[in-house]
Amino acid sequence: MPPLEIARLALLVIHFVGLAAVIGPFLLQVRRTQPLRLRAMLTGAVVQVLTGNALIAANRLQGMEVDELKMIVKLSVAVALLVALIVAAVIRRRRGDRATAVRPLFRLAGGLALADVVVAVVWT
Repeated sequence: MPPLEIARLALLVIHFVGLAAVIGPFLLQVRRTQPLRLRAMLTGAVVQVLTGNALIAANRLQGMEVDELKMIVKLSVAVALLVALIVAAVIRRRRGDRATAVRPLFRLAGGLALADVVVAVVWT
């Protein structure tokens, strides 16, 4: 197996781990009344954006076909997810753990993560 293919597959695994780091905490906390924990989700969102771009590059370097429009949509959703989590973290840090503005951003981030999965799976 060529080294670039090994790197691509490793990036794909890391990309899935980033996805799990976003969706897992979201599902665990969506009905929770205690203060939300955003760090894992934020880290996962950063990993998703970085590895997603690296996967596109790895595919192109190997001459694999890349659906440009799909990648633009996925990247847009991933960046919106990351921005929602950054804003939620900043609000929480400034206003404290019980900030009411954090929960809608948290739900938006979770919804965007699930939408990103739908785009990845359904768009052919």
